[in-house]
Amino acid sequence: MSVTRHLVHPDADTLAEAAALAVVGHLNERIATAGTATLSLTGGSVGVKTAAALAGADVDWSRVTIYLGDERFVPADDPERNDGQLDDVLLRTVGDRATVHRWPARGPEFEDVDAAAEAFLAAVDLPQGDEPLFDVTLLGMGPEGHMNSIFPHTPAVAETERLAVGVRDCPKPPPERLTFTLPAVRRSRHVLVVAAGDGKAEAVARGLGGADPADWPVAGAVGTESTTYHLDGPAASMVL
Repeated sequence: MSVTRHLVHPDADTLAEAAALAVVGHLNERIATAGTATLSLTGGSVGVKTAAALAGADVDWSRVTIYLGDERFVPADDPERNDGQLDDVLLRTVGDRATVHRWPARGPEFEDVDAAAEAFLAAVDLPQGDEPLFDVTLLGMGPEGHMNSIFPHTPAVAETERLAVGVRDCPKPPPERLTFTLPAVRRSRHVLVVAAGDGKAEAVARGLGGADPADWPVAGAVGTESTTYHLDGPAASMVL
């Protein structure tokens, strides 16, 4: 039975450290049980802080496969890419040990975002059926409740079958992105949402309150074993 809870921390730095510690615990537990583990990372300010806190963690990274929940469909060297931000704080540290799956970049090989999404799915060969895709999914969240690049009232949030899709006309730049969908996120054993600031308070309350994911996508991000929101005080201010 899946358990949902929220934990409140003094500030964003403490929040990130606590979330990273939880990620490490889940990864190590899975490695001890199955020999390997999978982790989906997020960008964003608190997501990057959490990734940075993982850099020195006591994890056998050679047994971990890392994905990114979403990516901006821009050239590989564009500073807007999530993987570049995560390289700086974590991936360069563990990348020679962990297996890291990056999303395609816009360029001569891929100029169409939908084709890039299909090529990514073919390359990573994710398990079908109900088998978990990720042992841990780390998610940031926008003030309107978006997570990964799944925004309210868009084709991405309405997707019920495909595990990854191309996103066009994104409400915030850049307009084209690649993202894992809610069907993929829901095949995570443990989902951790990290959020700080009073601008996130309503989305946090809606997510924890079980709102319609079409309106508040984070509400659909539920792990098969646990869903934990790591928050600072302002982000938790509307939770009943």
